Amino acid sequence: MKTNFLALSVAAALAVTSFAANAALEQSGTIGARAGWAHQYDDDSQYVEVSESNGYGLGIYGEYNFTNWFGLGAGLNYFDGFEAKSKVNGATTEFDALAPEVYARFAYSLDDKGSDLFAKAGVAYFHVDPADGSSESSLSPVLGVGAQYAFTKNFAARVGYDYYFNSYDEDGLQMDTGLLYAGFQFTFGGPTVAAPAPVAAPQTVRVTESHSLDASTLFPFDGATLSAEGKQAVDQIVTDSSKLSNTSFEVYGYTDRIGSDSYNKKLSQKRADAVAAELNAAGVTNLSAVEGRGEANPVTGNKCDSVKGKQNVINCLAPDRRVEIVVSGDTVKEKQI
Repeated sequence: MKTNFLALSVAAALAVTSFAANAALEQSGTIGARAGWAHQYDDDSQYVEVSESNGYGLGIYGEYNFTNWFGLGAGLNYFDGFEAKSKVNGATTEFDALAPEVYARFAYSLDDKGSDLFAKAGVAYFHVDPADGSSESSLSPVLGVGAQYAFTKNFAARVGYDYYFNSYDEDGLQMDTGLLYAGFQFTFGGPTVAAPAPVAAPQTVRVTESHSLDASTLFPFDGATLSAEGKQAVDQIVTDSSKLSNTSFEVYGYTDRIGSDSYNKKLSQKRADAVAAELNAAGVTNLSAVEGRGEANPVTGNKCDSVKGKQNVINCLAPDRRVEIVVSGDTVKEKQI
């Protein structure tokens, strides 16, 4: 019988090990306790028989998963509740056993909290202590299979069956011990989960873009009729502003300082109106300002004051002759949380 059980145990262990994928929590440690039904499997002996083969087993254990599928464990087990009977004189003797063990554990993960199916293989040191004062110690190979369910990554329940070979061999009596058990365990450690990166949240912001157009590009000299090149320049600004929403436009016309203030004011207004008309033709409906400012806000400052000759002054003051288009609108930008 024990030969058949050994073959079945080895086959079960190899079956679980063969599809071992990964323990749910690598680089983690486990401590636990277990208890269950124990049974003594004995061979026929002409001197002694096991008259009470059913008892109980208690145990504590600790394990560590070194990789994502392999771990080592150690435990201390106590078995009691058994009785042996002499075939010679009929005397009965109760006996118990203390059995520390070490083993390797192979796991197949069922979830990311620590639930798995597992097989174990190792060796135990059985110290059997009958009530008559005699004792016997032996090395006992152990094979086991089981399953555990993790309620959280730190707490789990386990059930399994362990079979200890040759746990007692004395006076012609040889026994194996089986333990069907349930237990609870605490797990610590495991892979460190990096905190999620801050999520970039979209934020709507109001932006303002200023465009300065050279009056010589937009208009003929001393004129306010928008040229074809000027219309193209204005239309391009409208196209560029399409990336914004809720847009508004402001148009400001400027001249140089040559001429009277009133004349320059009127000319700059006409030029601002001409640009505004082209914006309307291009589909712009929200014009918040259309204003001629004459020779105000010169960009040349006083750099042309020392220039001699009328044409040279006209050329120097060219940057002052301009139309500015100010576009305001909403855009979405990523903001780091």
